Amino acid sequence: MNMKQLKDAQLVVLFKNGDAKAFEELVLRYQAHIYTYILSLTKNPDSASDLTQDLFIKVYKNLSKYNEENKLKNWIFTLARNIVMDHFRKHNKRFIPLENTAEDEFSIINILPDGSPKPLETAIENYKKEMVNSAIGKLSQDEQELIHLKDSFTFQEIADMQKKPIGTLLSKFNRSLKKIRKILSETAPEVCDEYMQ
Repeated sequence: MNMKQLKDAQLVVLFKNGDAKAFEELVLRYQAHIYTYILSLTKNPDSASDLTQDLFIKVYKNLSKYNEENKLKNWIFTLARNIVMDHFRKHNKRFIPLENTAEDEFSIINILPDGSPKPLETAIENYKKEMVNSAIGKLSQDEQELIHLKDSFTFQEIADMQKKPIGTLLSKFNRSLKKIRKILSETAPEVCDEYMQ
């Protein structure tokens, strides 16, 4: 049986029936996304790696209790968010904003397309990324998290995970984009015109 072709729900059933390879496939399917999400919140590769491992241990221990009415992806990302927030509380840390991280390879803005390898174009792209990162860094923790989640999820999935009305999330997302546009229009209008159309 080719595990890659199975849906999440089918893999969960196989795992509940004792098939360890089904869990391995789930880890392979979600590990990179989870690591990137946790890294975007912690800004620390070692912590992100440890927390990703902790998450999959938690998933393994609790998968038999998983309610199959919910999407597995949403459930896993909810667990990931909770693990990160617990980590921050445990270490008396606050959510780390994105400002002043333009050079940071783990920044969400690095998802934007890179320029050509020509030095001038690379410098221009780096400047644009720096400006957008700086603007995102001025948002609240909740707004930054919503932007990170929107990279991987639909609004409906985020609403299901956070148990919030979709309209509330859409409003918050639109307000966040307006804030970013306003900041960019004042600090880097050329970037605002390109990325915030």
